[in-house]
Amino acid sequence: MNDFKPISIYLHWPYCQTKCPYCDFNSHINNYVDDQNWDECFIAELDYIINEVLKINSKKRWLKSIFIGGGTPSLMKPKILNKFIHYCKNKFAQNNGFSETEITIEANPNSINSNNLKEFKSTGVNRISIGIQSFNDKILSFLGRNHNSIDSKVALEIAMQIFDNVSFDLIYATPDQKIKEWYNSLSFALGFNNSHLSLYQLTIENGTKFKRRVNEGILIPCSDNLATKLYNITTELTDRAGMPSYEVSNYSKPNMECQHNLVYWSGGDWIGVGPGAVGRFTLKNGKRLQIEMIKNPNSWLKNVNSIGNGISKTYVELKRDYMIEILMMGLRKTKGINISYIDPIINKDNLKRFSNQGLIDFSNDNLKTTPLGRLKLNTIIESLII
Repeated sequence: MNDFKPISIYLHWPYCQTKCPYCDFNSHINNYVDDQNWDECFIAELDYIINEVLKINSKKRWLKSIFIGGGTPSLMKPKILNKFIHYCKNKFAQNNGFSETEITIEANPNSINSNNLKEFKSTGVNRISIGIQSFNDKILSFLGRNHNSIDSKVALEIAMQIFDNVSFDLIYATPDQKIKEWYNSLSFALGFNNSHLSLYQLTIENGTKFKRRVNEGILIPCSDNLATKLYNITTELTDRAGMPSYEVSNYSKPNMECQHNLVYWSGGDWIGVGPGAVGRFTLKNGKRLQIEMIKNPNSWLKNVNSIGNGISKTYVELKRDYMIEILMMGLRKTKGINISYIDPIINKDNLKRFSNQGLIDFSNDNLKTTPLGRLKLNTIIESLII
């Protein structure tokens, strides 16, 4: 069994009901979907990548995880997902002494109900991640969400009756957010006693409505000082609730970490399928291949229907770039990374300086940030790279 290697799959569903002003993901508004065409194209592209691009024996790959992201995948008809998951389970090795494949679907509160969640579970989905974003109606309105706090509570209650593994997202550090407001909101969230939380500080991304408002002086982001205080409260409350961070923005009960995201943060192999999806895969010669898909859904569909794939770009990642990726992603994890592989790109003087300042912990070849260091993660990463 030692020759079996894990592989993960990311499936991108590009459609949403509305476009949130903070979102820079590849999401689009569309009122008509040809279910059968999408069903066939998803499978056709995955098959093409396996057989024509990677040229691997899929039965020598253990299917570690499938993540259905978007967009709003819970708008997808479960029958599309059913065929895709069934195909994946037949294509790749299953069980063989390995743990069960983690299969996650992202969802929004107003696009799920008891019936469609039961249908999604019947397809093989065993983990759900819900975009709650806030339990405060004022903040939900500011974020452009088309659900309210009652919708969020109802959706969570339904999900937890159907799935054993439930995660949800919250966004904090919004402009003028009060410390007590976030304390109360997070305390309420932790009361659901679910398995996983993703807690993100609001980031103003290029190309979004929020970015334009910032440039126009209409929107003033949360100050760094307040963001730091809110992060410290987040750490305090999640630790107290038995859901410590395992990554900068992700918190879980013991052994309930998102296995798919750990693949990204650990430099593992995954195949990306669907418009705008990205995959990275280590070839037999040790080189790492990156595959990027066409972003526009209509163009992607056209290409897959005509030539069997929607690939827009394929290139071999340089070894140095991969080392930087390992450093950047690995330091997001609270457990850190083994420095032996990335040693050639590390600035030893800055490594020592950050260690003396209590920003990083470096021992037995393991490098990780301290709680203080996580507040300065970007600066640390930039300074550690030669």
